[in-house]
Amino acid sequence: MLTPLTAFPAPDYNFGMLPPLAAAAAKAVCAKTPEACPAMVRTHMLSVLSSAVAPLYVMSPPNWTPIPIGVNTLCIADVGGSKSPVHECMIQPLKDHARDSFARYEVARTEASAASAEQKFHIKLLKAEIARCLRKQETAQDLLATLAELHRTTTAAPKHRPRLASNLDLESLLHQLDGEYEAVDFLTDEGDKLLSSSLMRHVSDLVDLIDGKPLEFRREKKKHLYASQPRGTFGLLAQSAAIEPFRPRCKRNEYTEHKAVRLGFFARFLVCVAQPSPMGNRYAPAGDDDEALSNLHETLKELYDLHQDNQEAGGIAPIELAFAPDALGYWDELCRITHNLKFGQLAHIADFVSKMLNLTARLAAVLHVWESQTHYVSISCLQRAWALVYWHATQYELVFVPPPPLPQQEADVAAVIEHLKIFRFETDYKEVPTEPIGLLLGIPSNRLRAALLRMEQRDLIELCGGKTAFINCMKMFSRSRNITWR
Repeated sequence: MLTPLTAFPAPDYNFGMLPPLAAAAAKAVCAKTPEACPAMVRTHMLSVLSSAVAPLYVMSPPNWTPIPIGVNTLCIADVGGSKSPVHECMIQPLKDHARDSFARYEVARTEASAASAEQKFHIKLLKAEIARCLRKQETAQDLLATLAELHRTTTAAPKHRPRLASNLDLESLLHQLDGEYEAVDFLTDEGDKLLSSSLMRHVSDLVDLIDGKPLEFRREKKKHLYASQPRGTFGLLAQSAAIEPFRPRCKRNEYTEHKAVRLGFFARFLVCVAQPSPMGNRYAPAGDDDEALSNLHETLKELYDLHQDNQEAGGIAPIELAFAPDALGYWDELCRITHNLKFGQLAHIADFVSKMLNLTARLAAVLHVWESQTHYVSISCLQRAWALVYWHATQYELVFVPPPPLPQQEADVAAVIEHLKIFRFETDYKEVPTEPIGLLLGIPSNRLRAALLRMEQRDLIELCGGKTAFINCMKMFSRSRNITWR
């Protein structure tokens, strides 16, 4: 009889580090999309959580000026990685907000147009009354004062706040952010559209947007656009081909970095490379999956609406957060650790390490806001945020700081060894001709002889007759083994 299938538990992808509401929703998303990498789900979830709270709070680490709490993510997954299903499970509240925002904008624009027409009519009546008084040589001081007051009173033009960015250039981006405390969210499962758009020619402006710095766009015959304390959240899902232009290029054994990498744009992201799951992610559907997603969507909608209400009321300054007293010592320890990492173990990704404290403070604030109503970030949130950011350091290294290529001499040795391993069962180990190896691998004879001499020096092969025409490979494939006789 066939043995029953064994149900293996789903591996832990650190969903426990997320707020309980988000952790339950992340597991539900994994259950609905079995091909999705759970690490990708967790990472993209962080940008969605951040987009809702980033305009409402700022974080003030010790001896720092207040910084935004937005967390930006970049998830790289190839075809079949379930990017779109994962994104659709999380983005619906923001899509609904963009649609409702347009409806509210249309109503406000109609009201503003009616108010403007009424004001113009009152001005016309006042001008006629003033003209009549002047003809009759009567005093018109009160009427002139009223007219001046009407001219000074301008009705605020309604503003469309969709939040969700789509096909923006620099001017349209600044038009959406024009004002104070405005926000925009680049949450998309087609990250290649943004990475190949004209916005990537203005990397310094995007960096300032992430850092919450003022942005300005001067126009010759129109009103200048100025964004004060803008908030921008990036949550990009993209294929590896979209990231390839930004990866370093090796020329003459030296790497040349892309401008976006040199300016620290991608160092401000939590990068995740999705791992394929041929057998699925092993998250089984549960009866409360829909409820978990519904609870997350409802909370996201409330936070999006709160920001829009604040802006329509004239703008409300973000709430300032700080570390709890018991977290200050841990923060000081993180400052010491990052300094040592920057000049030691992770010196090759110093640009990312220099942002790790900033990323940790931002992420800790986001986790705290989704778990508590207090204004003091707990040590638990800080510890979890550091663990997540440190994990993403290796992912950033994998994508944007790959190991340097082997020197030509070592590459030749590696190529010969790989060729011998591939044809190991079709070869006479004791006398292998080397000329076919050089022809098949396209290695010139002088380089092939040099590679064989290096292999001999490393005790991998023996030269037959002291010449490189034939080699003995017994040492490579006949390693001694320890056998225990029972």
